[in-house]
Amino acid sequence: MVLLHLLLACSESIAIDPPVVDSSVVDSLVVDSPADSPADTGDLKQPRLVYLLGGQSNMDGWGYVTGLPPSLQLAQTDVDIYWSGRSLWTGLVASSYGSTGGVEYFGPEVVFGRTMADGLPDRQVSLIKYAVGGTDLAECWYPGDSRDDPSRGACYQGFIATVDAALSELDAQGVDYEIGGMIWMQGESDAYQESFSNAYKANMERFIYRVRQDVEQSAWPFAMGEIDCPTCPWRDTVRQAQRDVAAASDSVFVVATDDLPQNQDNLHFDGSGQRTLGRRLGEALLGSTTQAATAQPAFAFTGTWESLYTGNFVVGYSFETTESLLITDLGTLDLGWDGLSIGSSVAIWDAQSQAILVRATVPAHVSSPSSIWGGWRFVAIEPLELPPGTYMIGSQVYNGSADRYLHDAEVQAAPGVNWLEGRHSNGTGLLYPTQVSPNQGTWFGPNFLFRPVE
Repeated sequence: MVLLHLLLACSESIAIDPPVVDSSVVDSLVVDSPADSPADTGDLKQPRLVYLLGGQSNMDGWGYVTGLPPSLQLAQTDVDIYWSGRSLWTGLVASSYGSTGGVEYFGPEVVFGRTMADGLPDRQVSLIKYAVGGTDLAECWYPGDSRDDPSRGACYQGFIATVDAALSELDAQGVDYEIGGMIWMQGESDAYQESFSNAYKANMERFIYRVRQDVEQSAWPFAMGEIDCPTCPWRDTVRQAQRDVAAASDSVFVVATDDLPQNQDNLHFDGSGQRTLGRRLGEALLGSTTQAATAQPAFAFTGTWESLYTGNFVVGYSFETTESLLITDLGTLDLGWDGLSIGSSVAIWDAQSQAILVRATVPAHVSSPSSIWGGWRFVAIEPLELPPGTYMIGSQVYNGSADRYLHDAEVQAAPGVNWLEGRHSNGTGLLYPTQVSPNQGTWFGPNFLFRPVE
């Protein structure tokens, strides 16, 4: 039966966009025009927009929840989600099967939902999510030819059952709704098998067509993220298939992911990467023709460094920004890449007033893991705009801790940032570093992530 599915996928071309559907219908779902919106005129209350989310582990999500700013770690009251792991409608929260054993993870759903709600302020937005790690499109997500086709894969059956259950609850509540679109992050498993990767284009076309049939709304937009698994043998084959499917349809979109940071497994997007993925998928459905920038570290190691000292200090440096930057994450050094043994507070001060502009605590690994990037552990903050100027950053280090700071480090600053002077203060309190570090060497405990101000 599997071979039959593959042969069908390779030989058939499914029309994703039925000829009878006017493309303007799709456009009206992608961008809500304020001038024509019934909500603006008060003539008609518009139906709730329901978005479907599906895929494998990068849709399920393996970003540590510390990669979300504090406001997004709380349930969002203006966006609802129905997730297969919870099976009830709640305010939007991180929804991942990885959230076990006291460690919480999230996928693109949090920022995707926030993007849709902010982009459609006159509409109620709801999400239905079903994702299973390590699953393929060729078999597990095979959609069959009809709702009662016994050859449908287990993932597709679970997905449709979740959608049906969620929509049935809305029906029972008397909620008027329509499907606004779907986002998809999957393909890594297919990229490990040559036959599955070669069939991916036809299988993806069939999948989109069949999902639209099964929810009885045929013209809504569909956005997918390109896979980016360096160890997948047929990665490029699947990526090209995704692009080809999008190129052949006015209502299918693909977003890039190869610039998104990943966890140490080089497979799953970290917290920062999941935030950008969710935003890009949302903006694609909203009709954006550009892709949101992802955050990048202010400094990166380029050569040698020393780590000869330990003690109770706040270690940091002064720096200047030559353009406005949006700070998204604060971080501190994890020399062994094994998690912090002791939590460390990080702060940025205004260099003139010495006032703290933002602070956050990178927790000890045993209490709440955080993402690592280039040697630093990062946690998300509420985004802060830094205009051009001079600032100070510092992080706590402790006597005897394995998480030692570096000195005489060879680093490269990102565009828009200049390192000025190493500084430190004595003790464990988060005090403004006033003492110039010896030999004017490049001292590093803290770092930050930023993206351009839009």
